[in-house]
Amino acid sequence: MPFEIQHCLSSTGTKLRYGISSPRNARGHIFILQGRAEFIERYSETARDLAARQIGCVAFDFRGQGGSVRETTISEMGYVADIAHYVEDAHTVADYVRARHDIDCPMLMTHSTGGLVGINLLLAAPKQFSSSLMIAPFFGLSGPDWMVRLAKVISASLCKAGMDKKYLPGQKMLSPLQPFHPENLLTSDQGRYERSFALLHQQPDLIVGGVSAGWLNACFRAQALLDFQLAEAAGKASQKNGKALTPTTMILSGDDRVVSNVATKRLFASHPDVTLHEVAGSRHEILQERDDLRGQFWDIFDNHIHHHHANWFGLANQQDMAEAQVAS
Repeated sequence: MPFEIQHCLSSTGTKLRYGISSPRNARGHIFILQGRAEFIERYSETARDLAARQIGCVAFDFRGQGGSVRETTISEMGYVADIAHYVEDAHTVADYVRARHDIDCPMLMTHSTGGLVGINLLLAAPKQFSSSLMIAPFFGLSGPDWMVRLAKVISASLCKAGMDKKYLPGQKMLSPLQPFHPENLLTSDQGRYERSFALLHQQPDLIVGGVSAGWLNACFRAQALLDFQLAEAAGKASQKNGKALTPTTMILSGDDRVVSNVATKRLFASHPDVTLHEVAGSRHEILQERDDLRGQFWDIFDNHIHHHHANWFGLANQQDMAEAQVAS
């Protein structure tokens, strides 16, 4: 396990679980925002891949998932009242790690829901991170338009009726403890799928199952604000002759059936501060995919580092990696 795991408290008393991977002679650290229902241990392989590049990372479990506080009586329910609470969690952990461990993270890396949180962080404080890399960001729900509209109506109606901490229809029986199926939405790699499966069997307190009305409605509300937020940021940047957004690389999964690539392209395909890539054949979780697909991700990642954090990935570091591969 490459992470040193600890806990911290927010100013409002929210208990959050975080992990630090800091290899010897780390050139820098990345701040990771997870997707829904994820937990620190799922990033162990990623942390080792980063360590091979002499890059450390900080990951944490958002409230309502992993080993952080659960805010419903049904602990397996995926719930948050507002995406702003996830943003608060990110600030809490980043500030705590900086103060307690003297670790600053100039680069942000997100997956799925973490991208929705991350874009809010970047738009609110463009200079907080030097760059960001977003994997399969959740800026829209995948599926036919009628289904997405129906999900919006149902989740909003349940919340209005005070049922935000109730499962959405069909979600109650969902569980991540399902054997690998070749047509699953997340990954085509059976070995990595079963590794996560085994982790949850070993630590069932990390499990998050079906989606609540509150969680989905919170995501829809945040997504609905993006057009306005991006336009406002562009206006401010124009007045100051600066950038509207931190330089950002977005990597889409070509076979994603969880989030909408169409929504991401509509928002960011022509954004001057965003570079879009797509990994053809990948399902939603690129970091849990087959080696050939993960290899494409790491090629894009390395190119991002070369452009935005050249001091992390210079010639000396390439030599270190080559020597490590020969030694192994």
